[in-house]
Amino acid sequence: MHNFLIKEATIYNGSGEKPFVGSVAIKDGLISGVFKEEDNLPEAKHIVDAKGLALTPGFIDTHASTGFGYFFPHAADHKLYQGITTEIFGNCGTSPAPINERLVPTMEKLAKDLEFTFNWRTLREYFQLLEKIGIQFNVATLTGHSTLRGGALQDWNKVSESEHNLMERSMEESMLEGSLGLSTGLIYAPGCFAETDEIVELAKIAQKHGGVYASHMRDERDKLEEAIEETLTIGEQAGINVLVSHLKSAEKRNYGKIPAVLKRLEEYNKSHAQQAKIDVYPYTAVSTKLRAFIPKRFLEGGLEEVKHRLDKPEVEEEIANYIVDKNYDMSQMLIISNEYPEWEGKTVQQISNEFGWTLSGTMCEILKRDTEMWIVYHCIDQADIDVAITWENAMICTDSWSHPINAPKRIGVPHPRSYGAFTEYLYQYVFQKKMLTFEEAIRKVTSMPAEYFNIKHRGKIEVGYKADAVLFNMEKIKPMATYTDPCELSKGVEHLWVNGEQMIENGLINDATPGEVIRNTAN
Repeated sequence: MHNFLIKEATIYNGSGEKPFVGSVAIKDGLISGVFKEEDNLPEAKHIVDAKGLALTPGFIDTHASTGFGYFFPHAADHKLYQGITTEIFGNCGTSPAPINERLVPTMEKLAKDLEFTFNWRTLREYFQLLEKIGIQFNVATLTGHSTLRGGALQDWNKVSESEHNLMERSMEESMLEGSLGLSTGLIYAPGCFAETDEIVELAKIAQKHGGVYASHMRDERDKLEEAIEETLTIGEQAGINVLVSHLKSAEKRNYGKIPAVLKRLEEYNKSHAQQAKIDVYPYTAVSTKLRAFIPKRFLEGGLEEVKHRLDKPEVEEEIANYIVDKNYDMSQMLIISNEYPEWEGKTVQQISNEFGWTLSGTMCEILKRDTEMWIVYHCIDQADIDVAITWENAMICTDSWSHPINAPKRIGVPHPRSYGAFTEYLYQYVFQKKMLTFEEAIRKVTSMPAEYFNIKHRGKIEVGYKADAVLFNMEKIKPMATYTDPCELSKGVEHLWVNGEQMIENGLINDATPGEVIRNTAN
């Protein structure tokens, strides 16, 4: 007997094909039957009346980060309520493993600050820990380039042969232990100090084991085109599929660049077997660390040195010139850390006015207090986002961490994309702007990422596939998270299954951990 029978749903199977009305059976964690209206239906322990509801595969969030929230209960509630059943973290150059010796103090401090136990070094050990504690949905990871560098290098500007060999060994081990590929964060230290050749060599290892290369590029502003070329060069030289992470063209002077970038990617795809794709979130504001907006030289030698370097009298003028040169709009740069109530929810411009500091002085004061300060910055053109999201090779992401609101400590206040990216995507692009059909919108978040990341037997409503499935009330799909109130759960999900276990039932979350660790199977 089947465990569940979902009766008379409008089925969007994830392929992009037109929907049909039918029923789906689930047994032992798999989709055990897909039936048309006229078929005889089997018996099941639980029958769900899905008349008038849309049944889709579970969504895959291609770009998440940290992986440290899973140690707390209900870390993924906010993503399940968006229809997400699988999350790929380890993006932007930072992953929870492998942790080599030089990175141990950083991890110990992070574990203390966020109140989780750090007791692993390898990716295998980290995965085993997740499986032991149990997770709400499926997870997979990339290997972070900055994590490799941080664990191996004594001097971020110089790489010895032995240090390079250590990075390569660690990359190889992580691929063998289940990593889906290599990620870079080339605006962040220590990744930003790497030469292209170093990344190519690591990407070759990822490619050898069937992985992908995902990059937060060196520049998403004035030198966007150059950054795209470097990314494609890495892809070409390593012979690896490339994913441009959270594609954007930031600052007003760069608005309108995205159509030409997409055309360049299309040209590349026509002449290469390995393909370039993008992921993107449906918002016009970024969320990142404030330290990304000061000259890179201040980050050399480690983050502990930043505070001392910012104390020098000539620094304020240098940063002032940098702000002018980059044309940053400080009135659109919002502090979202909840550790400093006198700053939270205020822009850098507002803090400057309130305390009588210069803009550069304000930046220094904030960073001297906290080099990890998170901000939201409104700097993206809506038309660019629209063309990126509707591009045929675009996937959707939250670009956020899974970290529950009931955890002891939070990593700042989230961007609304954490709680609403996928529902915002459906609400805006299918129902409001009508730029995508529902079936095409579903393909971009199900079968497309599953195929691109080589995740087997997920991303479709098909017999033999894992029973990751979502029942939506299409009339109620709506994001509730805003920039000022970002922790509001999305609406529209009536029922949701992860590996055949019901995690959301009649709109209510169940207290279960049926998630699986998804490992690279190409080895």
